[in-house]
Amino acid sequence: MTNTPLDKDMLVQRIRANMKNAGKLRYQRALAEFTDQAGAFLGDNVFETSFLLREGQPPLIYEVSGPYDVVSNNYATVGRIYENGERIFESNIKDQIQERTAAMVWIFLAALGHRPHNILLVGAGTLATETVSYLKHFLPDLASLDYHARTARPDSFERRCAALGVDATYQPALELTGYDTVLMMTNTTSHLVDAGTISQMPEGGVLASLCTTSQTGEIAGDVYSRDDVQVFFDYDLTRSFTPDMKAADAAGHLTDVTMLTDLMSAISPADLSGKRNILRITGTPMQNVAVLDILRGG
Repeated sequence: MTNTPLDKDMLVQRIRANMKNAGKLRYQRALAEFTDQAGAFLGDNVFETSFLLREGQPPLIYEVSGPYDVVSNNYATVGRIYENGERIFESNIKDQIQERTAAMVWIFLAALGHRPHNILLVGAGTLATETVSYLKHFLPDLASLDYHARTARPDSFERRCAALGVDATYQPALELTGYDTVLMMTNTTSHLVDAGTISQMPEGGVLASLCTTSQTGEIAGDVYSRDDVQVFFDYDLTRSFTPDMKAADAAGHLTDVTMLTDLMSAISPADLSGKRNILRITGTPMQNVAVLDILRGG
């Protein structure tokens, strides 16, 4: 595992290039969930394989797996690259998973033409810190934000934000009123955002839900099909990857969704006015390929 942070501009550039050239990738993702004898959730493992097509050559094959257990609330992520039936690269990419997720938040916001002013983070862990780091890098004027978590984190999250030049203020109650940008980084199946909550957001606001495990459901399914809500996905498999999204899709709540690749190829940014805009970020093969290529030195 490398503890050296990836170059933020390079990572964003590589992910964008992979998204635009996604037609050259063939990918599948599987999710295995585990429960104890009483049916309580124990953990899961995401297993993803991508074939990068190369004209006149065998494909490069990228493989990423990420087992997670609920007791430690931690996961491991290992990435490998194969060529001609041989493993040519392998790395523990746990740290880089946080980075590529934070990078995708910025890529999405930029593709939407949305510049955050009043930011609320829901969650105060390592991913939240990494996201603040990326926002500060691309928005140097960012000086403050609010965060909501189970408890205040003055000695951890707030201190890390301060080191980045950002003042983080704890909000004990989850209220979306007045925030034009809400970034959710939780592992919960409880509906933190329902019809009443989403109505608190101002029109034109953006709420990003970052899926980090299969334990998702922070947004009630019927919120996605509200007339005042506009939905965006990072890629096609987000619709069917986690149980909450499968249920929302089966109930007919995901009939009108815009993909990130469509935003990136559009002549002008999406019209966010008059809507509460929800981004669902599951994590894409294009991000993982970018990380592995950079670490490999390719």
